[in-house]
Amino acid sequence: MNAGVQVVIPARGGSTRIPGKNLLPFNGAPMIQWPIRAALEAAGVDAVMVSTDSEEIARVGSDCGADAPFVRPSKLANDRAGTAPVILHALAEQKVSDEQLVMCLYPTAPITSSMIDEAISLARKHPDDMVISVGRHRSPLERSLVVAEGGKMALENLSELLSRTQDLPHRFFDAGKFYVATAKIWRERETMMAKPFVPMLLPDWASVDMDEPDDWAVAEALHRAFVLNAS
Repeated sequence: MNAGVQVVIPARGGSTRIPGKNLLPFNGAPMIQWPIRAALEAAGVDAVMVSTDSEEIARVGSDCGADAPFVRPSKLANDRAGTAPVILHALAEQKVSDEQLVMCLYPTAPITSSMIDEAISLARKHPDDMVISVGRHRSPLERSLVVAEGGKMALENLSELLSRTQDLPHRFFDAGKFYVATAKIWRERETMMAKPFVPMLLPDWASVDMDEPDDWAVAEALHRAFVLNAS
């Protein structure tokens, strides 16, 4: 296995819910600069590559220190294109060997270099698995509410009506920040979660979804509080 990790940042030009979000200002810099910077500062990373269909994203990525060695084809640059095919395309373009560790790092993942190195360490301990960033559901799913008749709401699950919250099981979700595995594992799986995987639990501030406009302000404030003001 090669010593360093190849990071691929999939950053298409279009975005349906937050237009142009990969380049939007985020705490004083284009959004994509934050994951590029963290990856370049991580001890375990050899190279950072941006997979994009956008000349502007390629230029900004290059200015931030990443490589943009190819143009992603249009069929892999629409809102229906899955992440795994995009990574497989990058691996094929760069002729990455099966033994190489590859991290897919999303352009809207303002995480720290230490988190990246922790994920790489996990991947080295589990070479036959995918390492996936996860977040925790803060409220038990047994307390989920659904719309009932007449616009009222009701508990979705009445079987745990009298259970204490602290006695209910913890549940988690795909945080959508990064995925790490050997190129061989990437090539063998249709999707990242096709088989059981090794989780890396992120703190709540790092697992905020960034799909709606309000998410942006929340993620920006948390990034200031837990990363910028902590450094």
